[in-house]
Amino acid sequence: MIERIPANGDYGRPANLPGSSIDWSAHERDTLIDGRRVHYVDIGAGTSGFVCVHGMGGSWQLFTEILPSLARRGRAIALDLPGFGGSQMPASPATPELPSDTAAKLARELRLERVVFIGHSMGGPIALRFATRHPALADSLILLAGATKTFSTLLGLREVRRIAFERPADTAAIYTEVLTCGIPIPGPLKQAIAKRMLLRGAALWPYVHRPGELRLDTVAAILAGAGAPGVLPTARAIARSHPYQALREVQCPILSIGATHDHIVPRADLEAFAVIAPTAKTVLLEDCGHLTMLERPRALNEQIDQFLTEQRR
Repeated sequence: MIERIPANGDYGRPANLPGSSIDWSAHERDTLIDGRRVHYVDIGAGTSGFVCVHGMGGSWQLFTEILPSLARRGRAIALDLPGFGGSQMPASPATPELPSDTAAKLARELRLERVVFIGHSMGGPIALRFATRHPALADSLILLAGATKTFSTLLGLREVRRIAFERPADTAAIYTEVLTCGIPIPGPLKQAIAKRMLLRGAALWPYVHRPGELRLDTVAAILAGAGAPGVLPTARAIARSHPYQALREVQCPILSIGATHDHIVPRADLEAFAVIAPTAKTVLLEDCGHLTMLERPRALNEQIDQFLTEQRR
């Protein structure tokens, strides 16, 4: 059963109260994993907490609206995957296992004993691999638009004609993401996209439901990961694997969250995931696109908090 969370006028509104802004630069860190620099933010305290992993073309900045809420429950980490954001490209070729193993090595380096793994989009399959490859670390999984069956199918050039015929907008959104995420965007162009509604709509339509209603800092967070050299190698690695191949081995609780206006992980994928993972809690946010944590962060924080509270009972 999928629980629907109705629209309530909170689209694009920040999760935190005015005046509670955080100087994120004070929480940014770098470390070496497998001899390469990995960039991350670290907020909160404790030996248990959260590891947040972004999707294709993303960066740690996508989680700024949910990290403060997570930090009230423990230590909250959000990292740039190898080849994304401030993290260096890996020394060896990208594999489906590399992102989950990098997250696990970072968690152990920071002496985290148990973590809730939060994966957005491509981070969904990464979360499943994390849980099966590092079960002692995985307390539970939260997949944000992480039921990526159509995404992975199209990346592997499988069933392209059928999907393009049945869902042309979803097909265009997915291929647009892959083709554009690896293109660097000069600073002046980023500013123009943020300030001019026509440019904003043209650049962000695959990702968000209502681009014109987002704040400037939200748009900046979305554009921060553009041009990452890890996009195409990671896309090729994803295309070689099935997004749910590790699902049956996952032993921890799962929360899967989707959105009614997500073209990259459409509702059909969320429904299919709910069928093959019947023990997972599945939630659908109305009036929202692919970037749930930036479009409806208040509703998302409420769902995460409710799930975690239920797991502690």
